[in-house]
Amino acid sequence: MSNVLTDVRLALIAKLETITTANGYLTNVGGNVKSGWFNEVIKQGSAGSGLLVVQRAPDGEPLRGAEASKLRRGFRVIGGVDAGLDSYEAALEDIEVDLLRCLLPAQGQHVSWLPKGCSGFTVGKPDAYPPGDGQPAATVLVPLHIDVIL
Repeated sequence: MSNVLTDVRLALIAKLETITTANGYLTNVGGNVKSGWFNEVIKQGSAGSGLLVVQRAPDGEPLRGAEASKLRRGFRVIGGVDAGLDSYEAALEDIEVDLLRCLLPAQGQHVSWLPKGCSGFTVGKPDAYPPGDGQPAATVLVPLHIDVIL
């Protein structure tokens, strides 16, 4: 029997890996998806023309039900790109558009890429950060919570 929390993280990574120009996106950032903490991943190499990191974020409070429990599993999907202060905005905006197009389902549609045991998810507002203050890459952070039935 597999752990549904691990299945959720791996499904999210697999979904992000579909972000390629061959699939109609603006970037090929799906070819460079990592799991972990962004500040640790970036130490192992540059973001180059695009990097995505799936990083844990605070979960929602677990809810106990009569038959099962529900957990709002939190993630931060962080897209990064190596670019100077004068040229990072367009590259970062391409990654941001690709992330939102990839993660936001059409209204009322079932999210087919989530594993069994997930009852939904929410995507928060993106937040962008320029390179600097010791951070070599410009980044965009997209918060995500996935409702998991335990």
